[in-house]
Amino acid sequence: MREETRRRLDRAILIQKLKWGAAAVVAVMVAIGAFYWENRDIAVVATLPVGGTVIHVGQPAGKLNAATAQASLQVDVRLDDARVVHLLAPRHRAPALGDHVTIADSLHGSGRHTFSWQ
Repeated sequence: MREETRRRLDRAILIQKLKWGAAAVVAVMVAIGAFYWENRDIAVVATLPVGGTVIHVGQPAGKLNAATAQASLQVDVRLDDARVVHLLAPRHRAPALGDHVTIADSLHGSGRHTFSWQ
């Protein structure tokens, strides 16, 4: 085999290896990015108390286990800034329509807000 042909063949093999290596690096980076994005939503950045008025109390709807469904109520609260939020409240607290309540507004790392009963 001539020297020039061997160098071209070695260069083609090296380029092919670099392509596969770059594809593997991109795949790993995408997996790390997806994992990072998912974990950003778990981390709570800040929790603030927010006031509001109870506008609806009812039975919880959705996929809840039997124990949670029996121990909680679905409550809709109109916050002081006019937003309406839906959350579960413990049945023993039994909020009534028109009650002014304070709930926790949790801001997550991804920017999502979640509300929970205090």
